[in-house]
Amino acid sequence: MPALLRNCLVALFFAAACLPMSAHAKPWETLNAQQKEALAPLSGTWSSLSEQQQTNFLAYAQRYPKLNAQQQQRLHSRLEAWSKLTPEQRKRAREKYKAYKKLPAEKREAVKKMVREREAASGVPATPPQ
Repeated sequence: MPALLRNCLVALFFAAACLPMSAHAKPWETLNAQQKEALAPLSGTWSSLSEQQQTNFLAYAQRYPKLNAQQQQRLHSRLEAWSKLTPEQRKRAREKYKAYKKLPAEKREAVKKMVREREAASGVPATPPQ
């Protein structure tokens, strides 16, 4: 019987080690007030983010107090837009961003200009690549 118990414990240990990273993610309730303020648009989806995603967003929260009011608003609007995207839309956005970063500087500037022109023509703010 002890061998069976030992085998069960070993299996349980390995199963726990294979849990998705989000199982070890930081709960929203454990964030401090400054982090909650900075990441407020993500409050509804925070628990579904992986540990790595949460870590990346917490880095934004750390820089948040140093931003001016306009920059803080811009961050919030972008986080809100991001939180409304489906996983497939997020994947496509990441792929587009990676492709954009591979462009030469002149072409990146041309893309930025095109996005700004579309934004001005439509009256709907787009999030131009940085």
